[in-house]
Amino acid sequence: MSTVTASIKGSGVGGKRAAILAAAADLIIERGYDGTNLDAICERAACSKSSIYVYFGNKEGLLAVLTEDIALGLSQALHAFHLQHLSVEDALQRYARLSLKLILNERHIAIVRATISTVWKHPQLGPAYYEVGTLTAQSALAQYFEVQSKIGVLDVPDPRWAAKEFQGMLLWDRMLAQIVGARSSPGEAEIEAQADAAVAVFLGHYRAIR
Repeated sequence: MSTVTASIKGSGVGGKRAAILAAAADLIIERGYDGTNLDAICERAACSKSSIYVYFGNKEGLLAVLTEDIALGLSQALHAFHLQHLSVEDALQRYARLSLKLILNERHIAIVRATISTVWKHPQLGPAYYEVGTLTAQSALAQYFEVQSKIGVLDVPDPRWAAKEFQGMLLWDRMLAQIVGARSSPGEAEIEAQADAAVAVFLGHYRAIR
């Protein structure tokens, strides 16, 4: 059992759900998606199949939630930054740094690789990954940009396009390099530099002129 799986096992609904997710992630990374079955997940997470069905539906649901949890966490963080009345620059810098930290984590990248490697056999996994991960995060960004435009801080004619642009500038090249093994997970200094650079370019284009 990995230290990650062991460390998050606990009592109650939250602990059981977290243990199942950790076990599924460990096994998908170790064995690939096709090499991971529900029996193995149950054994490692010390749970029943009925628990998996209740929380996630099936193995595909597990894979979707592994991605969805990151996207939802980023969306909630962005909402919290807005409620704290941070400047748009501070909010986007914090959001960008958190995005790079979570998405470029080696564990998440390994899950992305496992998803890509099995899409040819399970084509439904690709759209599911994109919809619950990328689109969820883009939607939260688009809503934030729309609000900032309405109060005159940003000038964003198309918030959804701007969200795609910001995500792409922040993540695409670096994530692709890591997926194919050309780069390793970034350290804190690289995360800060890349996040701040992306925010500066974005605001240079979209900050409202006063």
